Amino acid sequence: MQQLHNIKDGNQANENLGETIDNYKAQIGKYTKIINNDEWDEKTEFMNQQVMLDHKKKLISAKEEKNNENIIEVLLSLRVNALQISPELRKNLVYELIRNDVLNIEEAKESSFILDLLNVHAYNLKHATLSLISIIAATFKGVEYLMINGPLILEKIIDVIIIFI
Repeated sequence: MQQLHNIKDGNQANENLGETIDNYKAQIGKYTKIINNDEWDEKTEFMNQQVMLDHKKKLISAKEEKNNENIIEVLLSLRVNALQISPELRKNLVYELIRNDVLNIEEAKESSFILDLLNVHAYNLKHATLSLISIIAATFKGVEYLMINGPLILEKIIDVIIIFI
């Protein structure tokens, strides 16, 4: 949204405007498919073990390649899956996210993976990252998971939120 406002106000060059519009169209298309999916059934298991591990691999790979669009796609997919299931089952999904260490906090024995995502100067990436963090932090185990290596993630979240305000 900030990028669109900058373009509208003339504060940003229109060099990549076509690419930006195509990215927005793709993202809106994905959301539309999710919203309009009439075949959705609450009993469907959205995230099995293999899907969760595939998401983690894609996330790590996209981060290594510095491909923000793919990172955002994976983060939004995880978030959408968490929001599509009933609230009673959401806690179990959060526990699975933690058990599979999707944010690579336990495996790396540090918080740099998530901190790096929050340090990228892209509002859409920060938003997608914070959205997934908020879902994870909705449980006590999620807070423990995010704080396992100290308060660095929490401090960075506060810094990012202050910038958004």
